[in-house]
Amino acid sequence: MKKLSPSILAAISIAAASPLQAERVFFDSFESADMSGTNSAGFSWGQNNRTSVVTDNAVVYSNGEKNVSIPSGRDWEPKHEDHSLRFRYPAGQTMAEQRFDLGEHYQDIWLAYWARVPINFSHGSLNNKFLSIWPQVYDRAGTVTWQTRPTGSGGANLVYQDGGVTSGETDYTPFISVPNDRGRWMHVVARVKAASGPNANDGIIQFYRRWEGESSYTKIHEKLNADTWDDSSSQQGISQGYILGWANDPFDQDTEWFIDGFAVHTQSPLGDVSTDSRPNPPELSLD
Repeated sequence: MKKLSPSILAAISIAAASPLQAERVFFDSFESADMSGTNSAGFSWGQNNRTSVVTDNAVVYSNGEKNVSIPSGRDWEPKHEDHSLRFRYPAGQTMAEQRFDLGEHYQDIWLAYWARVPINFSHGSLNNKFLSIWPQVYDRAGTVTWQTRPTGSGGANLVYQDGGVTSGETDYTPFISVPNDRGRWMHVVARVKAASGPNANDGIIQFYRRWEGESSYTKIHEKLNADTWDDSSSQQGISQGYILGWANDPFDQDTEWFIDGFAVHTQSPLGDVSTDSRPNPPELSLD
């Protein structure tokens, strides 16, 4: 019996969704240790930009297969199973970012994933990117960007921008406290619904967070009269994005974020707090 190659299994496993989760159009547990797979809509990860798939003791993928042992003194424990996506900010360096292309334009999109606060997290005095998603052209009308801003004690507030970083920040909300939240996993859910027209201002922006061990989500942001209309394109709806990104005030020490269980939904996943567990990928073989 001939086994399918790891890359083929990766494409199959992230395309699969159970009937009970039919609204979920993409899921990556990173267990394949291969970010080259796609789903039927054409989702694709961008190049690894100081990101890598890791186990608790090695880097196993970064723009191709790797086998690099964990440096001493690091903690790479994943949220689930054996793998997670690591974002490495070397001391004094500004960038660690993972881009993605959804393959389609979604009129109402919910992104959900686990994120681990760095064990040595300390926010600088300026803004750092957290998540950005857009329809066609980045940093224009229709782009929604979340950023962290300092609390003044090493912690972070979360703000958002309706129109990318070219628009004003709004809704400063406590997000990470120091030292209490260092090393904690949070499940975040970000929603953007496209406006119905260029001057309708009826789009929706929402952001929710649930700490590991909590039984319900806390609403961090909500805007029900958002612009979310891409004036530069006839195609509306979110199609692209990036996780984390530019740190305008670089970390003083080597700092690592981790992402696990990245999912894309077309309906709300908030009623399902069983996201602590993952579906097993299909085990297919060829005779």
